[in-house]
Amino acid sequence: MTITMTINGIFSFSRALFLAAIVATQGAAGTADDSSTPVLEVTGDQVSDQSFSLSVQDLRNIAVQNIVTSTIWTQGVHEFSGVPLYSLLQHLEVTGTTIQAIALNDYAVAIPISDARPGGPIVAFAIDGQPIPRREKGPLWIIYPFDQSPEYRTETIYSRSIWQLNRLNIVE
Repeated sequence: MTITMTINGIFSFSRALFLAAIVATQGAAGTADDSSTPVLEVTGDQVSDQSFSLSVQDLRNIAVQNIVTSTIWTQGVHEFSGVPLYSLLQHLEVTGTTIQAIALNDYAVAIPISDARPGGPIVAFAIDGQPIPRREKGPLWIIYPFDQSPEYRTETIYSRSIWQLNRLNIVE
C-alpha cells in the first residue's frame, strides 16, 4: 500500500511539474495574441525627445500593409502583414540616419533610414493572417518584399530582416 501511494505521489508530482512547465513556457513560446500588450519600444536621440512603447494594435492603427513573398527562412510564399517601416518612422516623427533593430535575445542589426521608404520593408506582426509566434520568429519580424526585386535578395538585405524584434533605437 505504501508503495502504491508513493508511485501515485510520484506520478502526481511529475504531472504537476509537466503542467507547470507548459504554463511557464506559454509566455516564451506564445504569440502576440494580446494586441494591447506593448511589443515594440522605439528610443533614441532622434525620436521626438521621448520613447514609445507600442502594441500590435498601435502598429495597426498607424497603417497596415501586406507583403506576399517567399523568404530564405520559410517554405513557400506567405502573406506578411505589418506596419510599413516608412509609415512607423513618419508617424513617430523620427529623424536620424540609422535604425538599430534589436531582438528579444539582444541580437542587433543596423538598418539605414533610407531603407524605410514606400514599398520597402514592414514590421510584420502576422503571417498568413495569424500572429507570429515567438518560436516562429515573432512577435515582430522586419520583412522586405524579397520577391519584388533583385535588390531585396542580397546578403545585406537578408541580414537586416531581423526576427523576434522588440526594440528600435534611432541614431544619428
